[in-house]
Amino acid sequence: MSFTRNYLSQRDQRWKNEKLGFDDTITIGTDGCALTCLAMLVDGYGFSETPSSMNQKLKDMGEGNGFMGGLIVWSGLTRAFPSIGFQRIVICRDQPAPLDAINTSLDAGQPVIVEVDKSPSEGLQNHWVVLHKRLGNDYLMLDPWPQPPDNKETAMVARFGQGREAAEVITAVVWYQASGVTPTPPPPPPGDGLTVRVQAAASAGLNLRSAASTTGQVLATELPGALLRSLEADADTLAKVGVLNQWLHVRNPNKVDGYVAAWYLEQVGDTPAPPPGDGLKVYVAQSAAETGLRLRSAPNTTASVLATLEAGTELTSLEIETQSKAKIGQMDQWLNVCEPGGKTGYVAAWYLELTPTPTPIPTPGALTVSVSSQATAGLNLRETPSATGKVKKVLPTGTRLEVLEPAEAANAKIGVMDQWLNVKEPAGATGYVAAWYVKK
Repeated sequence: MSFTRNYLSQRDQRWKNEKLGFDDTITIGTDGCALTCLAMLVDGYGFSETPSSMNQKLKDMGEGNGFMGGLIVWSGLTRAFPSIGFQRIVICRDQPAPLDAINTSLDAGQPVIVEVDKSPSEGLQNHWVVLHKRLGNDYLMLDPWPQPPDNKETAMVARFGQGREAAEVITAVVWYQASGVTPTPPPPPPGDGLTVRVQAAASAGLNLRSAASTTGQVLATELPGALLRSLEADADTLAKVGVLNQWLHVRNPNKVDGYVAAWYLEQVGDTPAPPPGDGLKVYVAQSAAETGLRLRSAPNTTASVLATLEAGTELTSLEIETQSKAKIGQMDQWLNVCEPGGKTGYVAAWYLELTPTPTPIPTPGALTVSVSSQATAGLNLRETPSATGKVKKVLPTGTRLEVLEPAEAANAKIGVMDQWLNVKEPAGATGYVAAWYVKK
């Protein structure tokens, strides 16, 4: 499905005085640039919408779905036009715009909607336009402001730059994906290092930075599926890919060198992941017995859940053995695994163990408690009932504990500040925990 230019103006007499969305104080003519961009976008794919009809379609969805007051809900477009899927929005008002990601979409025939700062003067003079083609260091656009409409090729930087480059003019980018048009990732950059790929979980793109830190300057933004060439030794690359808080030195297809968050990378091509069954066997710990351990599509707690695994489930690690063992039982580490049914994904490594622990059988009549969700970093099991006591191990949220004190005395402590409980954890270790971080 190819995109065809269609010029519309938000200030057309036919709709300029219509109230925008659910806001009675603004109109399409004064503030409807984003709305008009959406109309030009869908018309380019064969629909026949005006700013007026688009305004009504988004309002018909109800408050919060197409509009929040007079503000566009970008994902709402997909509800009205299922063949045009919302992908992501990136706000870049405090950093250079992700031109590489924009270029990849335009080269694949997919226009993007961008917010521009119309003037270099102090403050943001924001305005939305549709970019549909690259033009050297500039972009051809559909600008909804002129009346009558431009009806000719118009360049963004030429109109709004005033001495600034495109990366400074663009302050936000919205991507949509029209069915039948699939952006093709650029070929991997030259070099002898291993090839890695940006995971689909990096839905907003993966920043290529000047330093191995989130404070490093953003040099480019790589789309999901983009191929990168590692500039590090093969062994170091394999040890970092998919690992939280690791950074990899890479080169992108445009020969820009920088650092990316390795936990949003995956192996590809000449660096295949070990096949299921050949990796280290690990087990879901009993501390996950209460809620189960979630197998996720990416190494973070916001990724989609692929399966919920019971305590004791045997899993196969898809990472090298030394890397796997270093993560087991460690907070904030994630392991790429295959579950018995063949599904692959990531699990929280702090809920894993190298040898299975039998399901504990509580002493008849013994009181049991669990580590509460307030212990977000885990709960320390200490040798003595004091914050200065030596830490024997860290117990993840949800871990069931057997109380080694009389039930009556223990019940009076649960949830109470500065009280300590003598407990036994599932693997058999005993000690003391802060009673204000446990619950029945």
